[in-house]
Amino acid sequence: MADDALEPFVAKWLVREPEMITAEVFCPAPFRGRYRAWGALLHELREAVFELSDPRIIVAKTGWWAEEFMGLGKGRSRHPVTEAFNALPAPWSELGRSLLDASHAELRPASTHDAIEALLPAARAVVAVESAVFAANPSDEGTRALAVHWLLSRLPAGLAMEDRARIPMHLFARHGLVTGSWETGPGQALLQDWATELAAALPANPDAAMFRRVRTAFDHARLARLAAGKGHAESPAMATLWRAWRAARGR
Repeated sequence: MADDALEPFVAKWLVREPEMITAEVFCPAPFRGRYRAWGALLHELREAVFELSDPRIIVAKTGWWAEEFMGLGKGRSRHPVTEAFNALPAPWSELGRSLLDASHAELRPASTHDAIEALLPAARAVVAVESAVFAANPSDEGTRALAVHWLLSRLPAGLAMEDRARIPMHLFARHGLVTGSWETGPGQALLQDWATELAAALPANPDAAMFRRVRTAFDHARLARLAAGKGHAESPAMATLWRAWRAARGR
């Protein structure tokens, strides 16, 4: 019954990140169930903290998740995606507290450095739990990779929202934009520059859990396509398989 309740959340996550279906085959068998539940949980958190348009709803949802993690640290859960981790020791309470701070982060950062730095405390708390989930060691590289992933995930939908996908103000100034078309002209050039700066900040092969390594490899590929002006199209299936295999093996 618990798996049945979890599956709709897993499916919703994989609609957004279909390449993670391919990567799952390289997850060690003892962690396979956690892989799916963790992906679903991260999707729910990303949606609640970074992707809602109404600040009041963001605060309410973030508060709910903070309470959920506080309870999970005491062996209580209310949500299907946290039920999968109910008996797993991890710094859940620290994660809950970090989410409350993340919901008040600066939405229009001045620079790429500021955009990433604002997300590092929450990313560090998530990676600490992720490392416990997959019996790995937390690392600064994994933390930075997650922060960049969150910023990349704001594209393209976040462009139409108040935070303009948290693209830093120096890029708007560089291209003489306040708002604009993102498909052509200055808007396209701004997105290419943003992708280039994110790619430069993304660790090449982070010392992190297998889940984070494969996600980072896929993010590198997506950023390379965006920087080259190729949009958000997915990589060919064989390229995705090769990338997942290399990242899972730590190459």
